[in-house]
Amino acid sequence: MSEHSRKARTVRRFISGEGFSWRTTLNSLPLTGVIRRYWPSIRLVLRWSWFVLVTGFVLVFVRRNAEVISATLRDYTWPVLIATAGVTVVGKVVLSIQCGTITSYLGHRFCHRQTFWMYSASDVVKYVPGGIWNAVARVKLYADCGMARRHAAQAFALEKFWQVVGALATGAMALTPSLHAGYQMTLRGVASLLGEVLLLSLVWALLAYFGAHRITGRRPSIGFVIRSMVEQGALAVCLGAGVAIPMSVVDLDVGWLTAVGAFSIGRGLGYVAVFAPAGIGVREVVTLWALGRGVDTDLALVALGVNRVMTFAADVASFAAGVAMRPAKISRTPSVLEEETF
Repeated sequence: MSEHSRKARTVRRFISGEGFSWRTTLNSLPLTGVIRRYWPSIRLVLRWSWFVLVTGFVLVFVRRNAEVISATLRDYTWPVLIATAGVTVVGKVVLSIQCGTITSYLGHRFCHRQTFWMYSASDVVKYVPGGIWNAVARVKLYADCGMARRHAAQAFALEKFWQVVGALATGAMALTPSLHAGYQMTLRGVASLLGEVLLLSLVWALLAYFGAHRITGRRPSIGFVIRSMVEQGALAVCLGAGVAIPMSVVDLDVGWLTAVGAFSIGRGLGYVAVFAPAGIGVREVVTLWALGRGVDTDLALVALGVNRVMTFAADVASFAAGVAMRPAKISRTPSVLEEETF
């Protein structure tokens, strides 16, 4: 082959993309290699830097708004705080049920008590610096109960993927009516609203389907996908109520549906913020942004702070309940359900 023909073939391959891979190209870059080599240290520095930044912001905010915060906190009675933590615990129970849905799909069926124990025991360690202990704990607990480590890792990965997609989808759907609040709700307006919600549902279902197929290597049934969406919807309502209750106490002009939607968006983006332990800071900032203008920022931050504290209390309470409910005999019975009958 002549030099001219070789050059022409190289140009044609470049234009057509033949033999081209973005992953291979990115991995070949010197900077990519350095980042991959030192990524654990970089992630640790980012997490601690973010933690220090959030701590500094909280201290400054409390110092500047001490009187407002003190007066507002008096409105939070014990029944309100217990209700806030209670609905959050219910959300944890719903999420543990979805863990059982996923493990059954992968061939391992556990009783609800055992699933709740494994979820709550691994969830409480998300506050430990490092960002990996939640995953490490869950995979180990699954493996100790007889799951292959590959299936355990797939179950945890699918759970986190569904949490992100489900939170963003439910948040967008819940906030859709508020986007139409300034329009006259005619028949055409209602049809437009329903069309947007149905479109979001379809996109959510497709992402849930292809995500499950991609992560597990199995083709999920439609019933399995619908069940996962119902569980994520119930999770969004329960966890969103944990924000709506504190916000209703300070008399913010925010509807429950808007509060649920805004918190779901914040929760979804908080999941993917690897530098923020338990999404702290990111969840609150995004929730404030999603609530929109016209909301008293100081009062909203107090309500979100109450939610954060009660979420921690719910995590500890769930862990204690999981320890108390933990079965004496570990179930290792594989599921008889096949994906076609799910």
